[in-house]
Amino acid sequence: MYALIKPDEPFTRRAGQKLVYLGGQCRGRDWRLDVFSRFEGSNLGFISPRRESFIDPEMDPAGHAKQVAWEREAIEQADICLFWLGEGLNNQAARVEIGFALGLKKPVLLGAQPGFMGVEHLTGFSGLVVASSLDGLLARFGSVLE
Repeated sequence: MYALIKPDEPFTRRAGQKLVYLGGQCRGRDWRLDVFSRFEGSNLGFISPRRESFIDPEMDPAGHAKQVAWEREAIEQADICLFWLGEGLNNQAARVEIGFALGLKKPVLLGAQPGFMGVEHLTGFSGLVVASSLDGLLARFGSVLE
């Protein structure tokens, strides 16, 4: 059974368990539910930065700084980072997180729904192959685990 680590929770893992950071789109339907469903019987720990409410950095700078510190530590603790990017110019924070994870030499798997703006720039700098569907991203993730 997988474990789920939510924002502000400690990063604990069972023996032999890999921790997977689930970064990216946080608005709208929660794509992470598909990950949990697909890997329900696995010995994985999923780190989800998705919060119920957005912390505005201008209205609550201390709360936002705490959130960013937790997310930085989450990526540092993760064995692999999985990102799903929504359409348009959303996901600005995720782009920074991807760069941070790559800087730490973490394995990064990336997917983006059609309409995501800037995929060519992101792939040009990172060298990552981008899955064009969530199913494709999860299939790649499953093959990495084998």
